[in-house]
Order: sequence, then structure tokens, then C-alpha cells
Amino acid sequence: MKDAETKAATPMPSNGWWKGGVGAFVALLIVVAVIGPFEYVEQILLGWLYFPLGTIPRASVDWPTAILGIACVFLFVVGLRFTGRWLLYSTALNNNTPRPQWTWRCSWVLGGTLLVLFGSGTALVGVTHQFIWLLSGRPNTASASTGVSPGFIGQARNAARTTQAKNELHMHGLAFQSVIDVRGGRLPPGGTMTESGELLHGWAAFLGPYHSYDTSGIDFSIPWHQAPNDRIYKSQLSCFVNPSMPGAVFDANGYALNHWSGNVHVLPLQTLNAAADETPSRHDVSNDPGMSLEQITDGANNTILIGSAGGAFMPWGHPANLRDPAKGINNSPQNFGGPDLWNGAMFGFCDGSVKLLSNQTDPAVLEALARPADGVSEQ
Repeated sequence: MKDAETKAATPMPSNGWWKGGVGAFVALLIVVAVIGPFEYVEQILLGWLYFPLGTIPRASVDWPTAILGIACVFLFVVGLRFTGRWLLYSTALNNNTPRPQWTWRCSWVLGGTLLVLFGSGTALVGVTHQFIWLLSGRPNTASASTGVSPGFIGQARNAARTTQAKNELHMHGLAFQSVIDVRGGRLPPGGTMTESGELLHGWAAFLGPYHSYDTSGIDFSIPWHQAPNDRIYKSQLSCFVNPSMPGAVFDANGYALNHWSGNVHVLPLQTLNAAADETPSRHDVSNDPGMSLEQITDGANNTILIGSAGGAFMPWGHPANLRDPAKGINNSPQNFGGPDLWNGAMFGFCDGSVKLLSNQTDPAVLEALARPADGVSEQ
């Protein structure tokens, strides 16, 4: 009776471990589907089937190699048999016990087990490589024409860089808004030059007091590339670097490049009028403020102010760091653009907002967004 009660009270072995394994596998698939492209989920579920179906029809048997492999396996099993018999004989001799039999079946079972373990180790190495490739990115069928597809880490890095680029444009927009408040509703000029056509300074120089960098050392009475201004403009500032855009951050002359460019229709290059007393203040932007917000009749939220350059970057002090959005996106290094992962360009608008416009944006829409007073308002 007690034995029966004991058996009844003894819990049966739990077989729920496989349920936990299935649950963990499903959770892994969900995480992969959320973080990465669906192609990764497909490869995890069906990759083991795709590989043999795609490989076996193209495979051919190299008979000499196959025969050599079979012979090597047979010799390996024979070696195991002699080794096993020797070990059993030595053990029995030392213990004064009858020598047990080592059959061919034992040799084949042990040989097959060792081969399976070897194959499992090789497969584990392959799984590790695949896992690392999924994290860091690897070539695949979807990216065969564009290069290496980003893995989980690469996607997170790209997303962070895109967010940082958007924040940089937003900070520039806030600086422009501060300039507008201080200068009675007027933007700074896109660039300045003298009556003789000598280039002086670009729009970035006028944002310094309202941004995160100091431009108090700039002498606005002389051109940007002459001393002491050249020393300042050879200092790279992170706010002028697009973190998503590869490439140099200095030009051949050592000047720090600006990955953002102004809209030539809103930030035009202006000629400064001479002051009455012919003092250096004649080159002060306050003598000739830029465009008024009242002139932007299409609406500040419908007018591009600055944007990401597609290439051919100019120094941040250059007065002609201006481009025309109406000429298209990513169709020339001289126009607005961005990295391949954007498939477009990022723009800061006159109201401080930031938007990403694709390469396929209608030219008529770009024309309307580029011009501040063409009578067309694009929402």
C-alpha cells in the first residue's frame, strides 16, 4: 500500500522543456522580424531547405574523390577497431579479467558517432559565423546590386546617425529662428561679397552667436580665406558634418567642409553696400539683412531653407555654399542629396521643421518648395 502511495505521490518527469524551447524559438523569430528584415525570418525557417534544393541540382559527383573518401572512412573504422581491441586487451590484462569482445558493430557505431560530432562542430562554427553576419551585415540576394546589407547592429547604427543628422538640421533651424527674432523678422544672407565681387562670408558664420560655436574671432571686414579668418574656418565643427554621409571633412587646403547647404532662393548671395564713413562695418551683415519672412508668401512650412548636400562639399565659411533644390535630389554631386540608405535628401524648412524628401520627388514639387513666393503651396 505504501509503495502504491509512494508511486502515486512521485511526480512524473516533466516533458515541458521542449515547450520552452519552442517558445524561445518563436520569441527569437519575433525579435528578428521586428529588428531585421523579413528575409532573415525566412532564412531561419526555410534556409535549410533552400540550400539543398538549390545546391543538389547543380552538384556533380567527383568519383575519384568520393572513392577516396569512402576508403578513408573505412580505414578510419579499421583503425578504431584495432585501437579498441588493444585498449580492451590491455585493460583486461591489467585487471586479470576475461577480455571482452570488440565487434565490427562497435567500430562502425563509434566511427559514425565521431563523424557526427565532427560535423556538428563544423555546423556550430557555421552557425556562429551566420549569427555574426546577421549582426554586422553580409552580402545577400536582396543586396547583390547595392553591396553589403546592414545587420542588426548596422541598422541601429544607421538609424542613430539619421536621427543625429535630423537633430543637427533642427539645431540649425533654431539658430536661424533666433537670427530672425534678433533682426526684425529677417534671415541672414546666404553669403556676402563686396561691390567688386570679392567673396566675404557664408551663412554659417552668421549663426555662431545663436548656435553652439563661437564666431567672435571672425573679422567680417576681410574675406573668409584670409588671416585671421582662415584659422577659424579650418576648424571642423560636428554640427556641419552629416554623420550618415561618408567622405572627407576637410578639403585639400585644410578648410573644414560643410555637409549642409543653403537654398539659393531663400539665402541668396548678397552684395554689401558701403557704409557712409567707409569703416570696416560696411561688411557687417546688419547693414544688409537678408530676406524677410514677409517675402516668403508660400509659407515657412512650405519653403526649404537648408538641406543635406549630395557631394562636392564646400567649406563652412564659403559664401557660395548654396544650391537649388529644384535641380533634383541625388542626381549630381553639386545638388542636394544624401547617402544611399536615405534614398533622398534631408531638408530643414523655414519654420524649423525637418523633412526627408525622396529621390523620386516630383520636380514640380521641388520647384514649389524651393521658391519662397511662386504662388504654389505644397503640403
